[in-house]
Amino acid sequence: MTTDHDPTVRVRRARALMDLDRHAQAKALLAEAIAEDPSDADAWCALSRCCHGLDDYSGALDAAEHALTAAPERALGWRMRSLALLGLKRHAEARVSAMESVRLEPWFWYGHLLVAQVEVADTGPAFNGPTAREAARRTLQLAPERAASHYIAGCVAERLDQAAEAEAGYREALRIDPEHLGARNNLARLDMDRGNHRSAAEGFAAVAAADRGTGVGTHNLTVVATQLISKARWVSVAVLLLTDLGIVSTDAGIGPYARIGLLVLLVLGWGAWLLWAARQLPARLRMPLLRTVRGSLAVRFSFLGVAAFTLAALALLLVPPLDRHLNLVVVTAFVLQIGAFQAAQSASRRASRET
Repeated sequence: MTTDHDPTVRVRRARALMDLDRHAQAKALLAEAIAEDPSDADAWCALSRCCHGLDDYSGALDAAEHALTAAPERALGWRMRSLALLGLKRHAEARVSAMESVRLEPWFWYGHLLVAQVEVADTGPAFNGPTAREAARRTLQLAPERAASHYIAGCVAERLDQAAEAEAGYREALRIDPEHLGARNNLARLDMDRGNHRSAAEGFAAVAAADRGTGVGTHNLTVVATQLISKARWVSVAVLLLTDLGIVSTDAGIGPYARIGLLVLLVLGWGAWLLWAARQLPARLRMPLLRTVRGSLAVRFSFLGVAAFTLAALALLLVPPLDRHLNLVVVTAFVLQIGAFQAAQSASRRASRET
């Protein structure tokens, strides 16, 4: 006969609470269970999972180590240890633990998935493509009905630069589980890489609305906004360069009709950008996107860069330069400087992948 004070019951109740994202309550129950039986490997494994859910990867690793001390041949302990090390970005150790879990339970699909997940997460030279692909293949073979199997297959394919195969994996994961945020996020990223900002924004907005605290969807929405804004800078760059060429190529500088023509070009260019940006974003997403990104430093930098280009173009058109050759050097250097800034910031503006 078991009671509410039985450690086994506590562990069972704690797992149910974790399924409801009530990790703090689960942790309290597990602490009681471990206090009664410090050698309970199940309780330690559950505590590792609980700490992982709280983003306490050091605590998750400590609990997994205790579980393995109590039961070194328990594959679950090795899987929990691998997940904790993955959270700490200690990929080499996470890889060893994941492989050990597969050795102990080669028939269990999640161990193979974890091997693939570690490989995908490792962005260094230790990444092993054949190992990742074989692990994903085994995962699909053992659990073809699970969305996670198709999702990790998509992640591996994307890591191997096989976009079509990756998209197929993500779409199958979404077919099985329409609420799979990782698949939705990564599909949106693929859309953005293809220049389909409309579809990308819709996907990222759905991820942000169901955010589990990762902030990935919100970050990726700022990437969309930054890319849309950065496109506008080319209007002012074109006007700047045309104005400079006109000033340098003629002794008298550009005439009034040429200035009017360039001003019209500037207005038409901005109008074309506004029309393009509006078509890229569904009307229902425009205000949510603005609210999401208004505090983003990257978006502010992009906006300031575009504004600076526009003001410089207007200044050149409306105010004659003191020295046309000096003006050309200064403006060209300014354009190159902003271009270098944009290139340097490209990595930080890149959309985040979920694995």
